Amino acid sequence: MKKKLIILVGIMAIVVITIIATISYINKSNNEALNIEESKINIVTSFYPVYVLTINLTDGISDIKVDSLTDFSAGCLHDYQLTTKDMRLLSNADVFIINGGGMEEYLAEVIDSYPHLKVIDLSKGINLLESEVHEGGDNPHVWLDPDLYMIQIENAREELEKYIEDTWDYKKDLNKDYYKEVIDKLNSNTKAYLDDVGELADDMNQVLETVNNMVSEKNISNKVVVFHDSFAYLSNKAGLEVAYTVEVDEDTPLSASEVAEVISAIKLENIQYLFTEEQYDDTISDRIRDETEAKIYIIDSAVTGDADKDSYLKAMRKNIDTLKKALLNL
Repeated sequence: MKKKLIILVGIMAIVVITIIATISYINKSNNEALNIEESKINIVTSFYPVYVLTINLTDGISDIKVDSLTDFSAGCLHDYQLTTKDMRLLSNADVFIINGGGMEEYLAEVIDSYPHLKVIDLSKGINLLESEVHEGGDNPHVWLDPDLYMIQIENAREELEKYIEDTWDYKKDLNKDYYKEVIDKLNSNTKAYLDDVGELADDMNQVLETVNNMVSEKNISNKVVVFHDSFAYLSNKAGLEVAYTVEVDEDTPLSASEVAEVISAIKLENIQYLFTEEQYDDTISDRIRDETEAKIYIIDSAVTGDADKDSYLKAMRKNIDTLKKALLNL
């Protein structure tokens, strides 16, 4: 009888230990799941070029979610007004990545509404050209120069890594290895993207240097007319002078007298090149072409697309071909 009692007590002890161990395991698993869930980072980007850059750097990192504040067909953000939907999206964001340079004119409103939101300015440390359109303002279209775009990529990587280190607790053994994997992935993605953009930059610079030499030797005209000052960073490196910037606004289209002024300037200075963008209606550029000897070439400013992470590379490759055709007759 005593022997049976000892066995029964032993069995009960084993059951209790098993239950305690099971509860402990469940709690540990729940805490682990909770920690991983809390580790998710919601990133909002200001518009399409910033979105493309960010998805390249965070590709394959499941605990980082990336959204775009604006629609992929919105184009540049000049005079963009925040909507209720935008503010709702930002209210759930941990990080807001912007192009900077004055592109996001509404930024002060965002900071006032969400003072704890981490804002990453991709144009930090870049020497900006003066805007041809907004007197005294900066030209924010730096991503169209692949060399400057690489600085933006590195700015994003550096600030995202800092944010991960500050936000995700490295001291907990539970998550240390996991978070290290996240940062390693961020860095490897950045290196791969920089390699691709670097190759693109070399090809673009070769074209621009050739154009610059031809301008210096006066083999081609150095004056161009553009429909948006996004072309300024490339034209500056190519030694081209933007003689006139036609700023097309959907709300206030060019008047007949303004179009006539552009045509007069082109004729007076014998300007041969007119660069426009796909996002603009071609009615005005066609009229200018018909009344002058200037040829029209389309530059892809990479501000719209289908969320393909290679869309920037494709757009800039197309621009290289356009510049070769326009300025080098290739």
